Amino acid sequence: MGSITNLTAADGHRFEAYIAEPKGAPKGGIVVIQEIFGINGHIRAVCDGYAADGYYCVAPGLFDRVERGVYLGYTGDDVARGRDLRGKMTWDACMQDVGTAVAAASSAGRVGTVGYCYGGGVTWMAGATIAGLSAAVGYYGGPWAELADRAPLCPSLLHFGARDSMIPASLADQMKAKHPTITTHVYDADHGFNCDQRGVYDATAATIARRRTLGFFEACL
Repeated sequence: MGSITNLTAADGHRFEAYIAEPKGAPKGGIVVIQEIFGINGHIRAVCDGYAADGYYCVAPGLFDRVERGVYLGYTGDDVARGRDLRGKMTWDACMQDVGTAVAAASSAGRVGTVGYCYGGGVTWMAGATIAGLSAAVGYYGGPWAELADRAPLCPSLLHFGARDSMIPASLADQMKAKHPTITTHVYDADHGFNCDQRGVYDATAATIARRRTLGFFEACL
């Protein structure tokens, strides 16, 4: 189990971050990027899982720029609130906080990032913006279409759901055509398939995607 601490961005903004450490020497660092629900129990569990696999994990509380201590569930009201908070975020401020988290994780060696939904888009932007990243992995990233012209600076892996009505699987081919070096995978699953707290959770797709993500980090970190 990890713990909540505070990090300070370059502009002086202090924000919460969940940090989970591995037993023994770390294989590298991973910055875990939240969905629109903050660094809730699911995201903390994701961090704990990667820490158990040997990585030093940092999950920055990105919504602290708008409202501190956001830990939402997956009900309709929480979805609406999360979308409202996301709409108040700016990319510049977001990248400052992700960059701070990357610097914190770099004590463990090379750093990769993995993000889910909103975090999938943040991960893509970070991979195209933050020079200190060695790998970027995104799951069903909400902002991918609007960010598709951004070129990644590091090896990048994207996971799509074939039944995702929010992020069409056809975007996988489009992004691959724009950026031939990236890796994409499409699963017979819906949006949010990795989250075991959602009704759309797909254990098979989540297991395969996680195995591929770990293999990607093993190669890059």
